[in-house]
Amino acid sequence: MPHTATPGPVPHAATPDIAPLLALAEDARQAGRPLEAAAGLRALAALVPGDPGIRAALARALFQAGLWNEAWAAYEVRFDLLPSAFPRVTRLGPDGPMPLPPWRGQGSPAAVLVMGEQGLGDTIQFARYLPLLAARGLRVHAVLDARLHALLAPVTGGIDLRPSSAPGSVPGVRAWLPLMDLPRALGLAPQHYQGRIPYLAAERERVARLRGRIGTGGLRVGIVWQGNPAAPVDANRSVPLAAFAPLAAVPGVQLFALQKGPGEEQQAAFPLDRLGPELDGGGDWFLDTAAAIEALDLVVTVDTAVLHLAGALGRPALMLMHGRHADWRWLHAQDVPIWYPSVRLVRCPDASADWRGAVARAAFLVRTGNLPPAA
Repeated sequence: MPHTATPGPVPHAATPDIAPLLALAEDARQAGRPLEAAAGLRALAALVPGDPGIRAALARALFQAGLWNEAWAAYEVRFDLLPSAFPRVTRLGPDGPMPLPPWRGQGSPAAVLVMGEQGLGDTIQFARYLPLLAARGLRVHAVLDARLHALLAPVTGGIDLRPSSAPGSVPGVRAWLPLMDLPRALGLAPQHYQGRIPYLAAERERVARLRGRIGTGGLRVGIVWQGNPAAPVDANRSVPLAAFAPLAAVPGVQLFALQKGPGEEQQAAFPLDRLGPELDGGGDWFLDTAAAIEALDLVVTVDTAVLHLAGALGRPALMLMHGRHADWRWLHAQDVPIWYPSVRLVRCPDASADWRGAVARAAFLVRTGNLPPAA
């Protein structure tokens, strides 16, 4: 009989190297062809299901293309990339605590629990949607950073507001969602993302005090140059203070530093009045900063919570952006973001990290008076 070899195990197919394909899709997106990038990434996702790098790239392309519904779904990849940021909500089952799936807007639950996530700026940006949830007749419980509770008072009236610093239980809740899922769960169309602006307000007494401190001379510009260095995105958003020299050189401009914490130690070779040490010294954050923003003519900042605060107050602001690496929420816009009518985006030139060049562009807008109006 002829010898028959025993079949060995079938070797597993090698994991494809998707890096070159991801790079091509990213190049297409950054060249202004997000639909082309999204189509390629959808095909790539079918070949390599569940890959977080592909899903993150697809979310960026969809946001840039303005395909919001699909983008919100794709953006859930944030919890795979930052698992520690995903809120944990359970209910008691027969064998102990059981994970409660997030609510997607289906049905009409009697009560909804909203869980804050990520940074303070994200909370300021998305808190505007809490009243819309309450307006649907739902009891709303919101677990948010306690440092923002006082600031968010204009949008949290009638809402059971709880601190995020300690675990707890909310009796009767059968539906919950992360804060940044609110636009999708509410079924909002993009033209309704902005909502009512301003939706936050500074306290009158604080505004009067800060106006006395800042004065009335010249064009009063508040600046912020450093984000949270612990944030993964910080390498592409923080600016050396020295890069603000072109703005300081504009005749009639007075610069006031709103910077607090990391970055305050940087020294300036130009006149700079530092407000930071005088602002928000207690447990409630941004109350003094909000008053200072009201007392200033303009804010020029990188992508930090101060930018979201200025936008929520409806105050004029220029946001300095990396020329190539931008956060998802700004990708859809060339100049005016959908979130804040009083904000203008100012990019580093030539898809670079030339922050002095971005500040020079901001200085040109100041010189020519081409600034966003207050909302």
